[in-house]
Amino acid sequence: MIKVFPALMRRRAPSLEPITWTERTSSFDTGSIEGVAYGNGYWVAVGGDGKLATATDPTGTWTQRTSGLSPYEIYGAAYGNGYWVAVGASGKLATATTPTGTWTERTSSFSTTTIRKVAYGNGYWVAVGVSGKLATATTPTGTWTQRTSSFSTTTIRKVAYGNGYWVAVGDSGKLATATTPTGTWTQRTSSFDTTEINGVAYSNGAWVAVGYSGKLATATDPTGTWTQRTSSFGTNVICSVAYGDGYWVAAGQTGKLATATDPTGTWTQRTSGFGTKVIYDVAYGDGDWVAVGYNGKLATAVPGV
Repeated sequence: MIKVFPALMRRRAPSLEPITWTERTSSFDTGSIEGVAYGNGYWVAVGGDGKLATATDPTGTWTQRTSGLSPYEIYGAAYGNGYWVAVGASGKLATATTPTGTWTERTSSFSTTTIRKVAYGNGYWVAVGVSGKLATATTPTGTWTQRTSSFSTTTIRKVAYGNGYWVAVGDSGKLATATTPTGTWTQRTSSFDTTEINGVAYSNGAWVAVGYSGKLATATDPTGTWTQRTSSFGTNVICSVAYGDGYWVAAGQTGKLATATDPTGTWTQRTSGFGTKVIYDVAYGDGDWVAVGYNGKLATAVPGV
């Protein structure tokens, strides 16, 4: 008799567009979900009041865990090199090797300054936040060292790694790049003027940045020209952008969510399942898309379904 594993049964046909989004029970009640990430077989969603939930199948049960950061707002989480890291208000930062287990608070070097997001790439962890603060670590359970971000006192809202570059984005249209996050961060011309940049991501030869007034820009080299594209969001804020399995997904204000195969081309609006509620973050992992946002809303899309 051939044994059929449930995890294998869930995998669908690859490279099909995430068009249909279905709302799920998040376990956050009416609290906002600020971030979502996938890594090593687990999904992790984070939000208000120190809430953190995990799932192995995002279409099923999301279980609340003890984050170690309650009651502080958690704004972001990421996985890399065997560790999960969650960050949030008042400079809080916690780590775990398994997200369903113990989360241990660490010294972040942000003092009481809010940490907005965290990312891992090429052997480094990078955390960014309010007042232009940016810290790095090689092991997240150890020392986090503050670096000169080139943002002065401007809030940094997102950081990402790809193809040999780190890119950080934030308020006032600021965008900076570095080849080594412990070294020099150089401000670049973002094409966002003075409007806030909320998200940035890299994949398949393209960088994409998103932000206020429906702005969306792309670059092949983040140190060079960032070109504004037609996002299909109108003047609605775009909060997040991500890539997975051949598709880009951007999401934001009033429940708007758009997909594209080529980020320099057409972005098509989809029905997100959020109604008019803000979508704060979107992520892809292991054949599933997950979007999270205001009022505890969480929706999934499975390419090909």
